[in-house]
Amino acid sequence: MSTKKKVRLGGIDVDADQFALVVSYTTEVHHFDDMGNPVKMDSQPGQKVIRVPRNLAGHDIQALAQEVGEKCKKYIPASKLGEVEHLLTALAEHEAMMQRQQQEPPPPPRPPSMQGHSQRQDMPPPPPPPPEPKPKKQEPLLPQADVRHIDDYADQLYEDRMELKVHGAKCILRVCTEARNLEILAEHDTLLEVLSRELRENSKKSFELSVVIVCVFLCFSHFSQFHPILMQHQCGDVTMRVLEYESQRSQVRREDMTRRKMRLDELGDSCTQEDRKLLAKDEKKYKLQISRQSKLMHVCLSALLNLAEEISIEKKMVNRKMPALLSTLIDRGQEDLLIVTLTFMKKLSAFEENKNTIAVPDTLSMLVKLAQHQNVRLAILSMRVLFNLSFDENVRSALVESGIVKLLLDCLRNPPFRHIVLRLLYHFSMDDRCKSLMAYQRDGMIMLLQLVVHFPEPRVGKDLVALVVNLATHARAAEVMVQSGLFPQVMLRVLKHRDPLLCKVIRHVASHQGVLEQMFELLASESVRMSKWMHEFVRMAMCCVDNPDLLVEVLGTLANVTLEEVPWGELCEAGLVDLLTRLLVPSFSEDDIVLECVMLVSSLAINVESAQHIAGSRLPSMLQDVLIEKREDEEVVVQLLFAFQCLLLHEEVREVVLQETELAPCIMRFARARNSLILEHATKLLQLVAEYASDAQTEDDSPAWVDQVKAFRFEQHNAEWCRCVNRELSGGTGMSPGGAYGGYYDDQQDSGGEEEEFAFHWAGGDCADAQDLANRDWGNKDMDAFRTSRFVS
Repeated sequence: MSTKKKVRLGGIDVDADQFALVVSYTTEVHHFDDMGNPVKMDSQPGQKVIRVPRNLAGHDIQALAQEVGEKCKKYIPASKLGEVEHLLTALAEHEAMMQRQQQEPPPPPRPPSMQGHSQRQDMPPPPPPPPEPKPKKQEPLLPQADVRHIDDYADQLYEDRMELKVHGAKCILRVCTEARNLEILAEHDTLLEVLSRELRENSKKSFELSVVIVCVFLCFSHFSQFHPILMQHQCGDVTMRVLEYESQRSQVRREDMTRRKMRLDELGDSCTQEDRKLLAKDEKKYKLQISRQSKLMHVCLSALLNLAEEISIEKKMVNRKMPALLSTLIDRGQEDLLIVTLTFMKKLSAFEENKNTIAVPDTLSMLVKLAQHQNVRLAILSMRVLFNLSFDENVRSALVESGIVKLLLDCLRNPPFRHIVLRLLYHFSMDDRCKSLMAYQRDGMIMLLQLVVHFPEPRVGKDLVALVVNLATHARAAEVMVQSGLFPQVMLRVLKHRDPLLCKVIRHVASHQGVLEQMFELLASESVRMSKWMHEFVRMAMCCVDNPDLLVEVLGTLANVTLEEVPWGELCEAGLVDLLTRLLVPSFSEDDIVLECVMLVSSLAINVESAQHIAGSRLPSMLQDVLIEKREDEEVVVQLLFAFQCLLLHEEVREVVLQETELAPCIMRFARARNSLILEHATKLLQLVAEYASDAQTEDDSPAWVDQVKAFRFEQHNAEWCRCVNRELSGGTGMSPGGAYGGYYDDQQDSGGEEEEFAFHWAGGDCADAQDLANRDWGNKDMDAFRTSRFVS
């Protein structure tokens, strides 16, 4: 059994008496079994007291906050340095105020009383000096409180006066700020129940009471072990009610303010100065109300966000239209409220039903606007929400209209944004329209290649390389990559680190014919001197047979290079043919590798020099075995048929192929296929075989398949006539020529349960099959006439 400790930050406070910062935290100990599954979790609250040097006025507060953060990394994350700086500033102000009070001079002595009645009448007493203004003493946000008096504080909540209720709630909140007291308060019989009831009944009467009580709930919600207790006393429900009410109140106030502005606009020139002053006063009051309301909504959302860790509680919030409520809050100006709102929205937008509610045009435009916010944390959160929404194609289309693609490419220069920007751009790169937009942002494309070339690890990050792979499938983007000046460095990185996904980029770039020529010329130029890159690819393929991910990309790149300038003969001598012979052994390689090998054989077969290397190897017979083995894979079959067509183009190779293989029966089987593409290639290949048969028919030792091809071609071009004769002589026992070659294929389907049979009479004798007829009819005729023949009438 193993354990893992995790420190969860509770809050940071100032202790003026000790002149220190007090960090509340909880140490969570997670226990795991031998299989790594969590068994239980223990938590222990604690506090860390950080002493602060005196005379803060002479210190750099920002540097001191950085020093505190570095020394207490375990307890204070980097995101809390701003809060530490704020607390140190408050502590410095408190210290300065105390020093001024100590240095205040004593009041001046009263003047001695005048002796004598005449003197009092002659000299009036001087006026007393004006009292010096005393510095205002800053009252603490929360009063001092002790957990031992918690019952007294709870009793104050029952008072009729609102001031006493607020004071009691503040004392309870002060006790809650110390994490070690939370367990004691959670075990109290009536505390949370009373707080929940007071919030339900008096939230509309006192803004301050609402804020304090929700802050109490927030302190408890930071720790998951208190969530059941909060839900038991309906603390989450009443907090949700407060949030809903404030949202409705905000909407009413906004509509009222809009009506007042419209009324003033309608008055036009007749509007008086008094009307304008009244509107300005109303606007000021409205902004103040919004500011105060945002604070309450901030703490409500923070507490609900913590409670939403339980999926069942989250579903209840969704049923009460939390996604729509969050959409109404992203136009607020308070950054703390926006951060909590976006965090909650990111959590909910991961689900389809919530995504449809959030992804409305107004919300999307506001999210794009927030992605440009000066607050880095807020901008990144808005991008993460957009990332969750961008899985939907319709949302991506709407975002493209807002110009987000250019915004994201510009953000690549800022390292904090880079990770989320790459993931967003990857989603957009799945659409061809977005690829075009990115391709025309040349600076952004060059930035992507710079990130690839200078990536610190041997394998380029998946988010980055996946984006570049998608862009490489677009011809314009691939052209920009080749012309960027960084493409040779990308090629060197592939050869050095053998990254499969980066090799896929090279493969996609080479798939565009116009870009391929530019790439080939660039690598062979004097400035680059990488003309032997294909030889390196062959060596790399021979070394990575055990790495199918890299092997398929290397073979695919070689197969895409179809230029005449390629030295295929040298590549064959370097071991390419031996590699293909090894990979095409039946059942040795995966289907993807087999397909790339066959396509590469087609490229080799077109070149005369490399075709002779194929003829001198075992590849022709192995290709036939692969054709039989992969007969169900239509893509592999089409490529194999095309490869045989290429092999039959050269006379020397053709003889070897037809003599060492039983190609004709296989072709005749595929010439009956239902797939139009297979049928087309099989017909072309059969025509090439028939041309060779016309040359071989005059020889005495012509192979048996010559007559088979004749009979099959006759039946293929005179199918209607053969069917008529078959119906006429249905009692015959002759077989269709194709029936004799079905032994290769066990799945051949018969029409009507049996193959069609036909027999016919011929000039003084019976003929049992079409093959005999073919011999008699074509004995002394030109094969060209046979190839152009159609149905026999």
